Amino acid sequence: GVQTCALPIFWLAPPASAATNDTFNAQQWGLSSTGAMAVWSTTRGAGVIVAIVDSGTGPHPDLTANIDPGLGISGGIESPDYADVDNEGHGTHVSGIVAAVADNALGVAGVAPAARILPIRVLDANGSGDSRDVARGIRIAADRGARVINLSLGGVSESTSVTQAIDYATSKGALVVAAAGNGGSLSTPKWPASYDGTIAVTSVDADDQSPAFAQRGDYIDISAPGVRILSTAQGEYNSQSGTSMSAAFVSGAAALLFSARPQLTPAEVREMLLLSAIDIGSPGRDAIYGAGRLNIPGAFAILAARYPSTASISIDGPARVGTPLTALSVGTISNLQWYRCQDVGTALTAVPPDCVAIAGANTATYSPTLEDFRRTIRVGATIDAQTRISVTVGKVVAIWSR
Repeated sequence: GVQTCALPIFWLAPPASAATNDTFNAQQWGLSSTGAMAVWSTTRGAGVIVAIVDSGTGPHPDLTANIDPGLGISGGIESPDYADVDNEGHGTHVSGIVAAVADNALGVAGVAPAARILPIRVLDANGSGDSRDVARGIRIAADRGARVINLSLGGVSESTSVTQAIDYATSKGALVVAAAGNGGSLSTPKWPASYDGTIAVTSVDADDQSPAFAQRGDYIDISAPGVRILSTAQGEYNSQSGTSMSAAFVSGAAALLFSARPQLTPAEVREMLLLSAIDIGSPGRDAIYGAGRLNIPGAFAILAARYPSTASISIDGPARVGTPLTALSVGTISNLQWYRCQDVGTALTAVPPDCVAIAGANTATYSPTLEDFRRTIRVGATIDAQTRISVTVGKVVAIWSR
């Protein structure tokens, strides 16, 4: 059998600086610790499916927009494509850490707030389930295109069917993330976290210390926030602790990397996450923290170094009222938008605060109006899943002669 790995604690963390308009953003210390929000100008996880093989997900208003049709498996019997319902609450909490909707003036934000959640319910209302159902859930997740499969569950002994399912998912391009377990420092390794085919995640608190419940061992790959983590609950929000929560942070980070570069393999994403981790224990990898604490901007720095982006957007034309400007881009473009700005500036990866989107200006050409007089103009777009903002043109002149 398998059981979930969470310790419920109904507690709210000390306030931190807010970065989104979500109600409890200031209490999400894990987002700040891992640096998740620092890469949102590049990607928020769009286009990536994260399978939560757990107790189900939802319903929850802070998750609904990101949830795909779920699947239930119990005793080998599948209930496909139904509106998944979490009867225990664990899966909903994990899902919120991964992909709760951001900037909706509601609750919390996930690490990858634009990723898709595929809920696969294999655990009952007591948080228990059968390893054969887990194995089947992993295979279905892989067949449905999940690039990340989160296993915030575990057992005391190896399941051959789960091992084979993890290998199958990896061969299909999915990274399998597993909670290391909550048995404490003297407990034997949990399965499947102790299998080399997964990335095993243990917990740290807000001070990068190892909590008493965290397991230890050479199988630990990486650490992530896992103490008093505020996330979605059944119809509300609560804080829970456990390596289940930590695994969800790593799953969200993996979703961001896959979104930024879909061609990445599970092995590459795993390597980027481990190489970029911040060493917080004994020098080098150790049995308490693994490679160190999750560092999402560091992983993206490795990604940028290995795969330099050629994505760019620029403007062709003069800054004159009534004279058309044309957007020129390198890469696959979507979500084009022209902006009216105050300042002169260079190319960016996020819309600067002095710019305002021009209503209805979403095509490749834009003709400045009198409203643009003495302002600068930029154009931005999503190019190869990355945000790119052009150099400014202007300031716009209204009367010109030759």
